[in-house]
Amino acid sequence: MIFGVGSCSHDTAPEMPNLVDRFGPFRAISDLTASQPTADFAAGETISFNATFNKNVAWVLEITGSESGSVKIIEGFSSELNASNSTWDGGTSELPLFKAEMANVVLTVPEETAFIATTTVETLSNKQYEGLLFTDFEQDLGVDAFVGNFEFEFTPQTGRQTDFPAEGDFYYRLEGTDDVVPNFFVGLIDLKSEITGSGVLQFPTTVPEDLFFNFFIFSDAGPHGIAIVDFFIDDNDTGTYELDQDNTTFRRLEGGDIDLATFEGWQQVSYPMSETGISQEELGKVVAIRLLMISNMNAQPTPPIQVGFGIDYMIFTEGGPLEL
Repeated sequence: MIFGVGSCSHDTAPEMPNLVDRFGPFRAISDLTASQPTADFAAGETISFNATFNKNVAWVLEITGSESGSVKIIEGFSSELNASNSTWDGGTSELPLFKAEMANVVLTVPEETAFIATTTVETLSNKQYEGLLFTDFEQDLGVDAFVGNFEFEFTPQTGRQTDFPAEGDFYYRLEGTDDVVPNFFVGLIDLKSEITGSGVLQFPTTVPEDLFFNFFIFSDAGPHGIAIVDFFIDDNDTGTYELDQDNTTFRRLEGGDIDLATFEGWQQVSYPMSETGISQEELGKVVAIRLLMISNMNAQPTPPIQVGFGIDYMIFTEGGPLEL
């Protein structure tokens, strides 16, 4: 039988908890500061934050846009904030996205309720996301948009709005009542690919499994609204969308009707184009995107209640969903 002599090895023994971390009083050693007062996120700049404590603690850094209301949260467990654990690239944890604005930064330690540290930074530009931006509605759509208001059921609020965009200064709102003819259909808008400067969309990839469609959608959680998104294929190979001629072939996310009663505020929707059933060949012929506003008349009272949704920042990304 072989007996071994036990010993404590700093390389193999589990690290013992620091007694100061467990029982010592908390103390901030240095104030919260930013690595620079401004950041041009569109140019790839970042901001890191710095602060030190006398022991390891769980901390929360919350950055809030003064105009957009966007929020970025960075959390950690350490005795120091530095570039390795508190660098901000302009992204967000909660919609809307940041814009060029002042941002308030608040550092808290949840277990030390008396502690709070603050500073401010200025974002000179918003973060630029990789992918094919279809539209963010910052520019007037002009002739590249067809609004189908066939039963005159859209309200005057349908169109580009500025009251609470998810990105930039504008978003698009569809709103109506369907109280002329109870046929579920309120209206639609066809967005032509010419919005991007090309008659046929030039995707970053034509592999349906690798191409993701992303957009931000707003709901007031009203109980009767449904949003639908369709993709139109160039049926007659003219290289551009033609109303009533390219309507025979379209692709829609299977079971993808968006029930607007299930959420409130802005949320991101992302899915691979393969889930629409579109083929690789058809991806090379997408010429328009249609947005439909539907009223769930089976559940509507009489007279029907107004329905609506907002949409913003429609972008195609390669390899995965848009990461904010």
